[in-house]
Amino acid sequence: MHQPCLAYRVVIERPGWHKVLDRADCLPFLAEDGEIAISVRGPFDVVLSTTYQWEFGLDVKRRLDGLLPESPWKDYRYFEALIRPGDRICIEGFASVTVDPAGERSAPREPPLLYTVAGTSDWPAVVSVPERGSVAP
Repeated sequence: MHQPCLAYRVVIERPGWHKVLDRADCLPFLAEDGEIAISVRGPFDVVLSTTYQWEFGLDVKRRLDGLLPESPWKDYRYFEALIRPGDRICIEGFASVTVDPAGERSAPREPPLLYTVAGTSDWPAVVSVPERGSVAP
């Protein structure tokens, strides 16, 4: 959809509903948990789901055709999902607190602390949207 976002996922399936593209990405960002700012860094695993789109305009079809690894098919379906600034999210990863000039001081004589949730290549940080009715923040 070419909209500003922190994270996205797009899936395209050809007839018989075989997945031909499953692409997701996320930028490093700052999240807030109450009054604490948390630096979130990847590598990421973006877990977003939504309903498939069956009918879409020619402009969307052209953009999707450009993503496909083979010649486009007559029929296919896709879905895309975004996380935009301000959306509620869940983050899973390795948490740490470090002294960092970009962090915040709890008092004038305290060191600036930066809270971070990060992923590794073996264990990527998971970014998702909490399900309705969940107890996630």
